[in-house]
Amino acid sequence: MKKFLLATSMLLALGAASSASADISLLVVDSYARSGAFGLAYDGANIWWSDDGGRIHEMTTSGVDTGKTVQGPYWSALAYNSANQKLVTMQGGSITQFDRATAAGQHYTSLNPTTTAIAGGYGGLIDGLDVQGDTLWWSPDVDRVYHSPVAGGGSATLFLGGAGGYSGVEFLTVGSTDYVFVVNDAFIPRKLCYHSLAGVELGCAQLPNSRYEDLAFDGRYLWAADFYGHRIDKIDVIGDGGSVFEPPGGVPEPATWALMILGFGAAGTALRRRRTFARTA
Repeated sequence: MKKFLLATSMLLALGAASSASADISLLVVDSYARSGAFGLAYDGANIWWSDDGGRIHEMTTSGVDTGKTVQGPYWSALAYNSANQKLVTMQGGSITQFDRATAAGQHYTSLNPTTTAIAGGYGGLIDGLDVQGDTLWWSPDVDRVYHSPVAGGGSATLFLGGAGGYSGVEFLTVGSTDYVFVVNDAFIPRKLCYHSLAGVELGCAQLPNSRYEDLAFDGRYLWAADFYGHRIDKIDVIGDGGSVFEPPGGVPEPATWALMILGFGAAGTALRRRRTFARTA
């Protein structure tokens, strides 16, 4: 009986630590005023954001402008290709990749741009853009979500469809699990949702903004460009067990600690009673 109670206590504690829910909420950790913020990209150190004039700016993850800017080819979403360390933008069915600015006021034509076409690519504005390995993830203006080879030449593959359309899109990995985050325009108010690579919706939360467009991920926080709100938000996504961005094996939540302590306490009590019984036997 004692062994059964001990096992039950431990299972309750471990079950609480590993439970998950599809209900999520958004915690805006910081918000930075940026006029016309639209495109976003993270280069492994800093954030690059583009405004509605196509100009691209660098700022730190603490929201401090570095003064480095580059005039992009057009107004559209932004991504970063870690394979060649270039910024990526897309419009007119073509991908343009170019070097990051090393000084303020540079024009992208001086930063070695390369342009490739996507078979079946969208010909207008792109709301969401991300590069993961050799794959480009993108969403046209309030439309579906696609992926295609970042090198061009391959056809666009549909990832998410449905009425209402999508805006920002971001591929990210937490621990060993891959997710695709999207801004879902089908809801009023709009929502931020995340999906498995099979396209299964895992959770959604109402957006606390005017209109999020492009997204970026810095390895811990999700960044979102609020175009009409003229700001960039730094966001933690919270589930029942804490931040969904905490990799497996992270620090447990306080409620989880409490249950685990109860479990360990039950284990200690059972062990002491067993020792007392052994001495008196």
